[in-house]
Amino acid sequence: MAEFQIASATKGDMAKIAPLVAEMLAFHKTAVPAKDTEFATMLERDGPAGAGKYDCLIAWEAQEKDSLAVGFAMYSTVYDASFAGDGIFLRDIYVSEASRGKRVGKALMVHLAQLCLEQGYSRIDWHTDRLDLHARTFYELIAPDSFKLNRLSYRVEGKEIMDIAALTIKDR
Repeated sequence: MAEFQIASATKGDMAKIAPLVAEMLAFHKTAVPAKDTEFATMLERDGPAGAGKYDCLIAWEAQEKDSLAVGFAMYSTVYDASFAGDGIFLRDIYVSEASRGKRVGKALMVHLAQLCLEQGYSRIDWHTDRLDLHARTFYELIAPDSFKLNRLSYRVEGKEIMDIAALTIKDR
């Protein structure tokens, strides 16, 4: 019997996992964008039971949903013209330090793949930090042929977005 269960996030769940999301941000040396309750409110507002900007699978400790959250996978659906269909972009997957090595991450990925089959999504895409060898090892174990060096990822944020928005058509 599993020591955890995977469930889709529902109303109130994102506020419950806000501390785990903050733990993930600290792990990646990224600042939490708001204080505790405000951050939880933001996650709830934008999440599955709010604006639906993303969906989330949550790994709950033990067999009862609403026990301690030990991991999550946040994702969005995306349309890709190259295969004229929907796919999933896995934005974040994280397992609490105390629950690592217990196959929580694998269970989240299995559940996500099953969701794809049920919903007719044709692809799962994700990124990982180039130097995050633990994450890369994890992905290689569950999907050995998933790494494809056919694209580079770019990201602009903050001032860079303002700089692009200020360009004129004549700018290079």
